[in-house]
Amino acid sequence: MTDSTINPLNNYSTSNIGNTAGASSTTTDKQNDASSIDEEGFLQLFIEGLKNQDPMSPMSNSEMMGQLTQLTEIQNTMNMKSILQDLAASIQSQNPVGQFLDLIDKTVKVQVGENETTEGQVLSIGKDGNDVVFELMNGDTYNVNQIIGVSEA
Repeated sequence: MTDSTINPLNNYSTSNIGNTAGASSTTTDKQNDASSIDEEGFLQLFIEGLKNQDPMSPMSNSEMMGQLTQLTEIQNTMNMKSILQDLAASIQSQNPVGQFLDLIDKTVKVQVGENETTEGQVLSIGKDGNDVVFELMNGDTYNVNQIIGVSEA
């Protein structure tokens, strides 16, 4: 006798997640890659699987626990992603200089006037009020918004 349980992750396209009609569509768009599924989509697929399972051979407890474990993993991953995004935004807002540190020892081309540019090697990065500025080896200081090119020194 073959196993007739329905694994919702293998029978529905994850590209239709969030679309109730898409979750119950035909399985011609089968997709085995569930890496882009979110919590809501997994729950929809899980419920569809429960609705459509064979009553004579229902899903075993271990299969159900496995799928609930997957749901928990998805939740934890989504929470961690959100936390990391918040942390990155917080760090960037607290220290806008940090994103420009890789310019040190690089040669930058700077727009000085309407038709005038200059080049030089970056000595340091800092703040001047709310602006992020950099100092060239020759002592000149410019705003990072004036940079029009960067190359290795």
